[in-house]
Amino acid sequence: MGAPQGSDPLTSGGSLGAVPGRPSLAFFTERLGPWSRAGRALCYGAIAMGVALRLAQLLANRSMSQDESMLALNILHRSFGGLFRRLDFLQGAPVAFLELQKVVVESVGKDELALRLLPFVAGTVAVLLILYLARLAVAPAAVPIVVVLFAASDPLIDWTTVAKPYALDVLLSVVLLWSGVSVLRSPDSPAVLVIFAVVSTLAIWISNPSVFTLAGISAGLIGGAVLRKEWRRAARFLAASLGWVASFVTFALTLLHNLSGLQDLECATCFGAGRSGVSGGSSASSELHSLRASLGEFRYASGVPHFLDRGSNDVGLLVFVLALCFCIIGLYSLARKRRELVVMLVVPLILMLIAWALHNYPTLGRTQLFLTPSFLLAFGEGVVTAVRTASPAAARTVLAVCGGVVVVAIVAPSIQHLVKPRHYEEIKPALNHLSRLERAGDTVFVYYTAQYALAYYLDCRCAGRDFEKAQASGMWPERRGPGGPEAYSSALLSVPPRLVIPRFRGSSPLNYVSDFDVLRGRKRVWFLLSNIDDLRRSTLLDELSKRGTLKSSFKVGRANQAVVDVYLFDMSERDA
Repeated sequence: MGAPQGSDPLTSGGSLGAVPGRPSLAFFTERLGPWSRAGRALCYGAIAMGVALRLAQLLANRSMSQDESMLALNILHRSFGGLFRRLDFLQGAPVAFLELQKVVVESVGKDELALRLLPFVAGTVAVLLILYLARLAVAPAAVPIVVVLFAASDPLIDWTTVAKPYALDVLLSVVLLWSGVSVLRSPDSPAVLVIFAVVSTLAIWISNPSVFTLAGISAGLIGGAVLRKEWRRAARFLAASLGWVASFVTFALTLLHNLSGLQDLECATCFGAGRSGVSGGSSASSELHSLRASLGEFRYASGVPHFLDRGSNDVGLLVFVLALCFCIIGLYSLARKRRELVVMLVVPLILMLIAWALHNYPTLGRTQLFLTPSFLLAFGEGVVTAVRTASPAAARTVLAVCGGVVVVAIVAPSIQHLVKPRHYEEIKPALNHLSRLERAGDTVFVYYTAQYALAYYLDCRCAGRDFEKAQASGMWPERRGPGGPEAYSSALLSVPPRLVIPRFRGSSPLNYVSDFDVLRGRKRVWFLLSNIDDLRRSTLLDELSKRGTLKSSFKVGRANQAVVDVYLFDMSERDA
C-alpha cells in the first residue's frame, strides 16, 4: 500500500515491528520510479567504463603470479574428482569454481586468458547487475554513486582479472542481495521465493563467504516477519532458507576440512604477528598492530588506497574513516525506511568477524571483497542523506565536498588500468630473457618462490617464443615435484646439473647457502628470483657475491611491487 496523502514516501516504509500486516511498498516504488536523465547517463557510462577497465587489464595478459600458478597447477594436474580433495600448496577454492575452471582448461586451453575467463565474466556481470541492486536498495540520487564506485573500484578490477575465485564472491554477493531485496519487495510471490531458494542453495558451492550474506538475508526476512507476527510469511521465508542451510551443513561436513590450512594461516596472519612479522614487545603493542592490520583488510575491500604516507599512517586512512562515517549515516537512513535491509547489509560483517576471530572458516583479507557491495550501498545512501538533511547551506557544501573526496580517492587509482594496465610478478619476460642468453652448459638455479610460475609455464607452453624454443630444445628439463598441502611444497625437482631447485627450508635466504656451495666451480650460473622482498634479495646477492662474480642482471618490475630478477654469476673465480 502506498504512503498516506501528504506523507513522505521515504519514511513511510515498514521496519522490523513497525508496520503490521503487508509491508509497505513505498520504500521500493520510490526507488523504482523515475530517475534523472543525467543519473541514468552517468550509470550507463560508469558501467561501460567498468567493463572497459576490466577488459584492458585482462588483455594486458600479464604473467601468472605465484598464487595463481599454485592454484592453476592443481587444476591442470588433477582430475575432476581429484579437485574435491585437499589441494596442494595451501590452496583452497569453492569446488564449483574448481570444476568450472577444469572445464575451461579442457575445452579452451591452459593459457592465462583461459584461466582468467571465468573470473572476468563474473566480475563483468557484477558491474551490470549492481545497477539493479542499487535501484532497489538506495535513494535514486545515490544510485550513480554506487554504480560509479563499484565500476571503478581498483580491487574489484584487479581480482576480476586474476585466476582466483574472489570475483565470483562479489558477483554472488550482488545476486544474493538483489534476490533478498526482491523477496522484501514481493514477499508473497511464489516465483520470487523459489528463485531465492534455488540461488541460495547453489551459492555456497560457488562462493565460500556467501554463507555470511545468506545468513544476513534470512535473518532480515524471518526476523522482520516474526516481529510483525506474520507467522505464515515467516514460515515461507524459513522454508526458502532451508536449502542453503542444508547446503552449508553438507559443505561443512564434507569439504570444509580441505580448507583447514587456510584457517590456520588466518589465525597467524590476521590476529597474530604472522603477516606483519612483529615479534616480541608488549602484548598490548602486538594487539594494537594486529587490530590495525585487520582494519587494513576492510579498508582494502572499500577501495580507498594508500597515499601521502607518513610512517605507518597516511592521508588515505582519514579518507577511509570519513567513508565509514557516511556509511553509518547511510545505514541509519535505511533503518528508518526498512530495517530488514540494514540487517542484510550488517549481519554478514558481524558473522564474518566472529568466524575470523574463531578461525573456523577461511576468511582471507581479499575474501572480504564480498562486503564491497554492502559498503558502497551504505556509503552512497549516506552521502545523499547527509547532503540533503544538513543545514545550513554551508554544511551541505562541506559534506558534498567530503563525499566527493572519497569518490575521487576510490576512482583515481583505476584510471591507470586504461592508460597503463598493471603488471606484477612478470616472470614471462624474465624466462624469455634467460632463454635467449643461456648456453647448453649453463646451470639455472630457481629460488623456491619462482618454481610455481615456472612449473605452470613449462606445462602450458605459453610463456613466449624464446622460452618455448629453449624448452623444445631441452634447455628446460621438467621433473614434476610431489606437491603436498604445505604452502611451499615442491612443484618441481632438480635436474642437475642443468636445473637446480632447492626444497623449501624456511624463508631465510641463509638456509639456502649450502645450495650455492654445490655450484662452486661452474662458469655460468643463472639465478631466477621471484616474489621476494628487498631484504631477502640483498642477503642472497651478498652470499652469492662471496662465492662468485656477478656478470649480468635483468629485473622486471618496480620498487614496492613483486619483482622478478635474473642474475648471471661466474662461480668459478672465487673460493668460499
